Amino acid sequence: MAAVVIKAVEKYVQAGEYKTHYWEAGAGEPVLLLHPACPGANGGTEFRHTIEPLSEYFRVLAPDLIGFGKTDSPTRMLKHPTYVEHIIEFMKAVDAVPAHLVANCRGGLVAISVAGDHPELVRKLVVIGNAGGGIPPELEEKALKPYSEFVPTRENLKNSLSRCYFDPSHVSDQAFEELFEAGERQYGAYAKLGGYPMDVPNLKPLLAEMTVPTLFICGREDKVLTFEQAVRGYAMTPGARLYAIANCGLHPQLEHPDEFNHVVTQFLQGKLA
Repeated sequence: MAAVVIKAVEKYVQAGEYKTHYWEAGAGEPVLLLHPACPGANGGTEFRHTIEPLSEYFRVLAPDLIGFGKTDSPTRMLKHPTYVEHIIEFMKAVDAVPAHLVANCRGGLVAISVAGDHPELVRKLVVIGNAGGGIPPELEEKALKPYSEFVPTRENLKNSLSRCYFDPSHVSDQAFEELFEAGERQYGAYAKLGGYPMDVPNLKPLLAEMTVPTLFICGREDKVLTFEQAVRGYAMTPGARLYAIANCGLHPQLEHPDEFNHVVTQFLQGKLA
């Protein structure tokens, strides 16, 4: 089946120890699009409706995180700081410092850490469907279970998408096949590791002291990272703004791309009323 068409250039760069796959389009201030950790997620598929519209105003880069898409798989069990360092190394390798960060779910955790610990690297931060983690350690295993125990079958992927989307019909057949193929590669690497190489860091202290201008965008019907969680993250972040979209789940950029792209562009350009 044909791949989802993205009007961008497909590239690779060495970021630290990981050969990193990414898409690039446009010119101007750099914008990094950081994808979630859903099964099969990758920069191109998760931001297939975002790259081209934002590239009319910005230099847009959509990398695959470690082990996702076509970026090198982990060869050891990793924790959150490794994913953060990888993205910082990527930003430096592609000369995208400082950059705007637009990040969904797990990508949001990475972006919050980059912006909170290294504000000199970030112009503005857009967090999609993320409230900074912060679950009690005893609940971490339960929270990660849908991802750590995922088995890459088409039926399981359909169930995962039903959980993440308000309306799963937004996932075309082509996008579904891309997610499935990427998920097989992703979880094949995890099987060789003998475990799931991600944790849930508590980044609420970073949000509470955030100096980078921040916009939270959330789906009102999000069943993974709820609207209430987004409100709590927004409420603790100095000077933050919150934009909620109705009839929307975890991925506003895919379920309501025109509205999402307009709001993000306005915020990054300093024109959001």
